[in-house]
Amino acid sequence: MKTLEEVREIFSHDRFATENGMGIEEFRDGYARCSLTITDRHKNAMGGLMGGVPFVLADFAFAVASNWQTVGWVSLRSDICF
Repeated sequence: MKTLEEVREIFSHDRFATENGMGIEEFRDGYARCSLTITDRHKNAMGGLMGGVPFVLADFAFAVASNWQTVGWVSLRSDICF
């Protein structure tokens, strides 16, 4: 089994997620818990959270949960409801 540091290294190349402050907190077979500290870069013109931010965080968690053992899994459809 890979360590948390090994998995973080694999996904450090996911530049969109990591450059926007997303990180991996925990993982196991079919599961990942990722986090994000909200900053001004994540806010819309009204000062609220930009709607795409939770979607990207969910997508990143899916990517980690699906690919930490074997890279190559993708989603064919993703939905999110607010």
